[in-house]
Amino acid sequence: MAATLNLEANNEGVWLSAPDGPFTPADVTQEDIYALLKSHGIRKYDLKAIEFFLHAKTGEPCKIAFRNPAHENNAKITVSLSKDNMTASVLIEAPFFTKPWPTEGNVLKALKEKAVIFGIDKEAIREMLENRRCEEYVEVARGQPPVEGKDAFIEFYIDPDKPFVVHEDEKIDYWSRSMLVTVHPGQEVAVKHPLEAGKNGLSVIGTPVKAATVKNTEFAFGEGLAKAKNNPLLLVATADGQLKNQKGKLVVLPELDVPGDVDFGIGSIDFTGAVRIRGSVRSGFHVAAQGNIDVHGMVEGADIDSQDSVTIHGGVRAMGKGSVRANGDVSVNFADQATIRSGGNIIVKNAILHSHLYAQKSVQVLGSGKKSQIAGGRIEAGLEVSCHVLGSEMGTKTEVVVGLPPEQIEKQRTLQSEVKRCEENLERVEPNLAHLKKLEAAGHLDDQKRAMLMNLTKMKFQLQAALESMKIEVNDLEYQLGSLHNRGIVRVKEICYSGVTISIRGIFYHVQNDCKYTSFIVDEPTGTIVLCPFDYVMSNKKD
Repeated sequence: MAATLNLEANNEGVWLSAPDGPFTPADVTQEDIYALLKSHGIRKYDLKAIEFFLHAKTGEPCKIAFRNPAHENNAKITVSLSKDNMTASVLIEAPFFTKPWPTEGNVLKALKEKAVIFGIDKEAIREMLENRRCEEYVEVARGQPPVEGKDAFIEFYIDPDKPFVVHEDEKIDYWSRSMLVTVHPGQEVAVKHPLEAGKNGLSVIGTPVKAATVKNTEFAFGEGLAKAKNNPLLLVATADGQLKNQKGKLVVLPELDVPGDVDFGIGSIDFTGAVRIRGSVRSGFHVAAQGNIDVHGMVEGADIDSQDSVTIHGGVRAMGKGSVRANGDVSVNFADQATIRSGGNIIVKNAILHSHLYAQKSVQVLGSGKKSQIAGGRIEAGLEVSCHVLGSEMGTKTEVVVGLPPEQIEKQRTLQSEVKRCEENLERVEPNLAHLKKLEAAGHLDDQKRAMLMNLTKMKFQLQAALESMKIEVNDLEYQLGSLHNRGIVRVKEICYSGVTISIRGIFYHVQNDCKYTSFIVDEPTGTIVLCPFDYVMSNKKD
């Protein structure tokens, strides 16, 4: 346990003692004595006398300094300001222990002399004085720091530049996903968070401390986007299209422009407008659009679907996978093991090989020379099929169907048979139903007959509904057949090889011998297919 040290002063000098009596080196150290002297303002002392006191260990009074009024200083108060004048600290040099300790008023006066007028912490001053903290700076005043504002910023709900993020445990269909960003009218794209102005602070000397200047920002946008009418801080799409960043400005483009291939880097596409693909469409992906689809490269085993037209400059090499479909025309360089359906015309520059093509109007393969060939597969058209070469020297199985396909003819026959069967069933139901209704009117129906009446009534309604639906379908087919009267032609400009099967409006013709510069048409009087010159002009009149 540390010994109690005591200091006394008289005319002879300053005396150090340990009133509790003898002590051990562990009880009193040289550092303990130096700290005591410093806290009592004694700065000149006899080192040898202190060493003697420690060596004697008796605790008896020992003179360690002479009295010298020049060295017995009053308390000194030093005020220090931080560089930014936001804090003020006070250091007290202890007075000689016979002189008074400074008061709160003395400290406040020293602060005032240093122009410290704001944020003074009187409680800190009192604590410093009560505990006689000296020879260390104590913070006694703090300024009011400025409240920093916030810059305005744009938060993107949909960011076309943000990379696609896949989480570690997430399953992704890499063929179906799309890296392109499309938007629809009314869709929220971004929101502006307005700036928040800051608030100035005040230093301890009463000078204002300015808050940092905040910056404003505005939406950068072009066509297809606008500020929401009910909220100018909200940016919304006004049109269908691709959301894109063009030189720092957001725009919605009505036409989707893909700079390269449709592959894993882009993903599949489902777009509301037209689509232009500068590269190819790789196998397994799909491209759907309400507008035109224009592919500069190849289409592999992919699905292409347009509500308008499709142009494929590099051709289709599908390997039996995927399909190309358009409500309008389809134009391709070539088709190899492809499936193509068109609501208008299909125009092929070079060969069609082992493919299935269906056009509501015509299939035309009239490019340059013998490359414009149809060999293998099945070609169907509502009005006409034209090509340079049909079939192949090796007799590759090739089918050409013009007009209503045989399947439709068979469907018509089946429907007519079903209509007849329904009418016969309805004729059997009516008398029985009429008899039961008479019994019901006379009150002679038992439970069994009542159940029979309900079943026959239900059956009648079902037969009538089915009959009405089938008659509509039969009429549609008959209209299609009627519209094709005296229509339907297959034209071969160069050569048609044997082995080709041609069907026009359900009438078949098997080509037995090679023929050149030929058109195949239906001879109405005989109901057979006959051969005419390539440039044969069909009559538009019905017989």
